[in-house]
Amino acid sequence: MFTDLPLSYSIIAGLMACFLFILGIFLEKEKKISRILLIWACFFLAISFAGLESAFYAEGYNMFELVFNLNLPLVSYFAVWFAFIIWLFESRKERKIWIILLILLIIVVIIAMNCMNCLHV
Repeated sequence: MFTDLPLSYSIIAGLMACFLFILGIFLEKEKKISRILLIWACFFLAISFAGLESAFYAEGYNMFELVFNLNLPLVSYFAVWFAFIIWLFESRKERKIWIILLILLIIVVIIAMNCMNCLHV
């Protein structure tokens, strides 16, 4: 019951991320608009991941333990998304963007792992 809302947010954010990725890929000729759309798509994907983590937390699971204990479906899900983002920005010669996004992700994961209750009010 408590997981319905975070999962709903996660699904909506995931669909929005997919829509923005598709739109950003199709607007490849307009580099500035495409870059902005892809960065926003990454943010919506991060929101989707946060909703998924919140749903796991509400059910009593720690998503980070599941990922770092190599739960194959969950690791595959995240690995494919990360590989897609890296490939997408590398194909557009935007290495700096995906490295900045990766550093931000590492910072957020470190904060989330060290203070699970800080993220959930």
